[in-house]
Amino acid sequence: MDKLPKHHLIASCLLAAAIVLAAFALSASAAAPLKVTNCNNASSKPKRLTLTCGDGNTYLKNLSWSNFGSDPASAKGTFVSNTCEPNCAEGKNVSYPVTIKAQGHKKCKKGGMVYLKLSLTYTGPKKPPPSEPRKWFFPCPA
Repeated sequence: MDKLPKHHLIASCLLAAAIVLAAFALSASAAAPLKVTNCNNASSKPKRLTLTCGDGNTYLKNLSWSNFGSDPASAKGTFVSNTCEPNCAEGKNVSYPVTIKAQGHKKCKKGGMVYLKLSLTYTGPKKPPPSEPRKWFFPCPA
């Protein structure tokens, strides 16, 4: 069997590496952009995000995102929650300024990638009760 000249072997290796890198770049650019689950939909940079989809009593509003699509993404906005006292129909909405970090992601069966978790940091002088969640976990949209 004839040996290939050394420069042919190097050229073949470089060509193979270039093909692999090109294929990787194409697959990465074709990947679905990250979104956040907003009840039954997935959204990019939502201005409002419902956290309790069954009753809508807890949500984020006036969201201003930075780094959306990367992991983590961050936003500033307002957390709104119904006191549900004496019941949710008669309760009052209370609001708190927050910063939000969206992180982690997963691929959904219907396609698309969504963030897994939002972490809230309350930034105003008034803080919610300790029972108010600081982390929210998201499934894929239905």
